[in-house]
Amino acid sequence: MAELKNEFTWSASRARTYDYCPRQYWWNYYGSWGGWDRKAAPEPREAYMLKNLANRWTWPGTVVHDTIESILRGMQAEAGQGALGFAADVSADDVVERATKTMRRQWEASRSADYRRRPKKAFGLVEHEYGDEVSRAEWKAVNQKVRDALRAFLGSDLFARIRASDPSTWLPIETLDKFDFEGTGVWAVLDFAWRLPDGSIEIYDWKTGEVNPDSNMLQLGCYALYVQQRHGVEAEQVATHLVYLGETMQDMAFRVTEPDLKATRGEMRASIAAMRTRLRDKPANVAVREDFALTDDLEKCRTCAYRRLCGRGS
Repeated sequence: MAELKNEFTWSASRARTYDYCPRQYWWNYYGSWGGWDRKAAPEPREAYMLKNLANRWTWPGTVVHDTIESILRGMQAEAGQGALGFAADVSADDVVERATKTMRRQWEASRSADYRRRPKKAFGLVEHEYGDEVSRAEWKAVNQKVRDALRAFLGSDLFARIRASDPSTWLPIETLDKFDFEGTGVWAVLDFAWRLPDGSIEIYDWKTGEVNPDSNMLQLGCYALYVQQRHGVEAEQVATHLVYLGETMQDMAFRVTEPDLKATRGEMRASIAAMRTRLRDKPANVAVREDFALTDDLEKCRTCAYRRLCGRGS
């Protein structure tokens, strides 16, 4: 098997991490590299373990995404066997309870610390790794967030439209793909997208956090560039949607324009340049820890998985 090479790539989530804390970015994409190998040195192996941990803020979003993906893939499987309407009999109560049971299993698995032995396969939470005090009420609120989000989605007009649609019109669901931007590979993963009868494409991105569309415009622009390059659809034929799932669902639609894409390209270009400037060897993608500053905001460190490695928590 050929040795894996740590090549420089970009994504909207990678850009967010870099802007949040350059040192966290370094741990994510360089310091943890190779840590999956049992023969790796202790530091990258620990960093890789920490990289794979969830926390009580990111966990609900992952569960909601995974649950919706499972439902949609079930619909695709049924359609592949010549049947439509798989989702017509989906019970919100059943879906919510299955998600809750999954979270209970994950919580127990995390508490057992099996993630230290199997960091990629076993579920783990930062709170258990660091012994953070989290009340029972807080954990229940995490689960309630998932329950509310799933009920909002399953009871929405959007889901009714999806379950009545032909899955052959859908683009690949939650599938990691890459396109080229000025010589840099850019990653994109669509939560859900479909091609309409007129040839246009609608892209939907599920969100379980606070309603803040401004913070997601770069991501939506990147998705539009992705479908333009990989699926041959011009910008004026792409509509993007931020779907906020809480006690109710908010579907915020944004029509992509050429000026939007110009702005997206400019932001991507600047972000890529900033990341590459810190590299000691650009062609080889060599990054040295000291060139990626620690954040000055200690509040960010309080919940960061890497705080022990950075000397800002134990």
